[in-house]
Amino acid sequence: MRLLSVISFGSLWAWSLISAPHATDGQTHVGCDATCPPIGYEYDTSHLCPGFTVDDISASKTYDVCYPQNYGTVSLSSFRKKGHVTVLSNVYTGCEAGRREAGLFAGLAQRIHEETGGNVVFVSSLKGGGDCSAWAEIYENDAVKMGFSIGESAWTMPLTVSDNSFELRDHFFTPPYPHPSYMILNENLEVTYKSVGPCCGYISYYDCTDDIALELESILTKNIYEVYNKQLETFTTSTWAATTPVAADTTTTATIEGINESPFSLPCQSTTYSDWSECSLTCGNGGTQFRFRLNSVDPIETRPCPAEIVDTLPPCSQQCVPEFGPSTSTESFDLSVVASGLDSPRDLAFHPTPGIHLGNYSEGRTFHPTKGEELWVVNGNNHSISIVASLGTEYQTTISRRDRGYYHYMNNVTALAFNEVKSSNRLEAQDTFNFFAVCNDNLNDYIGAKEPNFFMGPTLYDTDVVNKRGKMNTVNRHGADCSDPADQCFFLHADMLHESPACVGIAHDPELLTAYGAVYWAFDTTGDRSGNGGQLVRFDFSQPHGPGSMDHSIASVRRYPDIKLYRDDFSHSHAGMIVHPGKRILFISNPGKNGGEVTAVRIDTGRYSRTAREEYPIFSNRLPSFEYSIYECTEEVTMFFMICFFLP
Repeated sequence: MRLLSVISFGSLWAWSLISAPHATDGQTHVGCDATCPPIGYEYDTSHLCPGFTVDDISASKTYDVCYPQNYGTVSLSSFRKKGHVTVLSNVYTGCEAGRREAGLFAGLAQRIHEETGGNVVFVSSLKGGGDCSAWAEIYENDAVKMGFSIGESAWTMPLTVSDNSFELRDHFFTPPYPHPSYMILNENLEVTYKSVGPCCGYISYYDCTDDIALELESILTKNIYEVYNKQLETFTTSTWAATTPVAADTTTTATIEGINESPFSLPCQSTTYSDWSECSLTCGNGGTQFRFRLNSVDPIETRPCPAEIVDTLPPCSQQCVPEFGPSTSTESFDLSVVASGLDSPRDLAFHPTPGIHLGNYSEGRTFHPTKGEELWVVNGNNHSISIVASLGTEYQTTISRRDRGYYHYMNNVTALAFNEVKSSNRLEAQDTFNFFAVCNDNLNDYIGAKEPNFFMGPTLYDTDVVNKRGKMNTVNRHGADCSDPADQCFFLHADMLHESPACVGIAHDPELLTAYGAVYWAFDTTGDRSGNGGQLVRFDFSQPHGPGSMDHSIASVRRYPDIKLYRDDFSHSHAGMIVHPGKRILFISNPGKNGGEVTAVRIDTGRYSRTAREEYPIFSNRLPSFEYSIYECTEEVTMFFMICFFLP
């Protein structure tokens, strides 16, 4: 069955029906056009297309190789050698249609690597949850069943990268480029070929047949050896080690037999558990241990840390902070009014680059971006943001701004957080420094105009108007770019995800692993809607789709149900959240837990448990490139008192 339509956004998907070079019939359907850069992204310089050379920063990045095991790390710069060819693949775990190709790619990689004496190297970007090395072994077994064999030798290709942060994907297969997809680089790391695999456009592993998957072998073999043989011609054979050219039309004659045609057969349903993990705490009772298996039934087991380990652990020390505020009833704080006219303010944050949004002149008013700081305040009642410019100076002034579609994108806005990471060494075209995200406390009822459907979550905005003229980060009342300094301007969102309705808190993660730096943590008060509290949710917007688009197929959302969060009894509340960049601890005000606590979470300790799509059926996109997962066994540190505010 071909995937003719996943989700419709009017004319948005019209471009996907345009045929592209190397595209099969299946690739001319939704999301499978092989054009580079993708249609609609012609001016996006972050896309690596044929004729482009990998920049030094991207080439020098190191990636963890999960398979072959004990390989260590890999950097593409190590393959910038005379006569070398590098082949990259972009795949996801699970029984999606792309799995048909993953096994074929593994077998083809090993065969060509041996044929060329190691001068053609294959690297696979693998993500989507589960154990990276386990899935790599699955693909290796699939390759054997497809007819690829290496005898008694050990498999050395492809080098499978655990790309859960999407760094490799976002540098070389910049979204919305589809998948499964492939790139060939010559000895100078110049892109010579980039296209989409034949299984793109099919929903599941069983929809993409053997015959369709087999098309990939001849396509890749031809294009790899065109580059390899051309480079070979410029050298004498004495400068090469075991390099016998192979005809460009070389293919494996073995046919693919049925691979796990039963949906209940291995390896998609493994019965073997992994070893028990380490205890989640290094003090006190040791917390819990877990083990997992690739099975939709009981995919994870937990148990208390064994007594023989607990007996060796020291007690957990109490860490307190000094009391602050007046020490006696006769003392008081000095208060002064900074701005007035706010309407149920819920949260505030200082803009990391004052003036980059308003400039010197906006909406017929003069501003002084070099004078003082710039404070942004979210107003829940009128669904807007008040910008206090030149704070604390003689030029201080306040302007209110909101989204034209505030009834969805800023409905009862309760929190905001900026990306303040300025020196991240990310590519300029991908860095989301100066972006901010807001959190909305509603169930998507369009301010009472329709029935709630829970399709609600954080909204992302790019505040840079001064340096990005014409990018429509703000629009006028007609929806055109707000280029006239006399026009009233409105925010236009850069992306939105929809897995945390009734959200009361949000924090940016200052991590440096992802390509875009668009990771945020949110306080979802609905949880699983059982009434037993809310949950912590991690949102990675990956590549923001940009103003004017509605494509939500490239993102990663991870739920942490073991981190229980409880709102207070007030209808207009806010929960503060902040990430300590060095300790990698997220501090969350948890106002409804035990009368009020601060919950501290070691955000890098959670482990993939299973997909969230079955238990939480409302999510942004059904394509495999949209990761929606449940993470468990997250280490929580509970030793803090509550700091909370009620904002009327």
